[in-house]
Amino acid sequence: MKLAGRVALVTGGASGIGRATAVRLAAEGMQVCVVDIEGAAAEAVAEPLGGVGLRCDVTDPDQVDATFASCMADLGGLDVAFLNAGVTIDWSGDIGSLDLTQYRRSIGVNLDGVVFGVRAAVRAMRSSGAGDRAILATSSLAGLMPWHPDPVYSLGKHAVVGMMRSIAPNLAAEGIAVHTICPGITETGVLGDRRPLVERIGVPVMEPEAIADAALVALAAPADASGTCWVAQHGKPPWAMDFGTVPGPDSRLNVPVRRR
Repeated sequence: MKLAGRVALVTGGASGIGRATAVRLAAEGMQVCVVDIEGAAAEAVAEPLGGVGLRCDVTDPDQVDATFASCMADLGGLDVAFLNAGVTIDWSGDIGSLDLTQYRRSIGVNLDGVVFGVRAAVRAMRSSGAGDRAILATSSLAGLMPWHPDPVYSLGKHAVVGMMRSIAPNLAAEGIAVHTICPGITETGVLGDRRPLVERIGVPVMEPEAIADAALVALAAPADASGTCWVAQHGKPPWAMDFGTVPGPDSRLNVPVRRR
């Protein structure tokens, strides 16, 4: 899709993947709304890009709706939403010791934040007229395979993959493409201070700019690629995950839902 002169909103945009992608989209000629739980940090990223910085807790649907409305009012529309905010929680990985407050926090940001963001993005895009638009969400390799150190993180990221793949055909008729970005280990707040440990055991760490590259690949994909999960791994170009099909008559019920 054409990016220059259009509007993008990026959650988790004050650091890491979100900041790198906001910078890249601005370089492509987009007006960018940078959204983050840290409002001052969002404004600091947005200002040199000529964009708008907004504070938002993505676990709160009312705040999400208000943030999308503010972006529309300030920048005049919405063409791309990159739902990227994410967290990990501090626990051992032993499900028996999981603190439920921490569980709710993980699911609130990693899953609810995407659901609320997709809902708000679709409503905003429908109100701003026709044309090709796109919604991206950051999942993870932990959304494609079991992640034993943090099963709750894996739960949320698997759910993002399933939801984004499921809504893609429903939105295709409206010209809204849907893509999921699934990075490997990347230098972000989620990694925290563990980079030396990770690299010591032989796992390469990507820079956030590599994931911004994957986002641009997704945005450049043809319309019939909507629903793709783009895998970003160290030393490789972004590639499309090939999901197997489940044989049997049940799939006869699995048809796109058209807007009434």
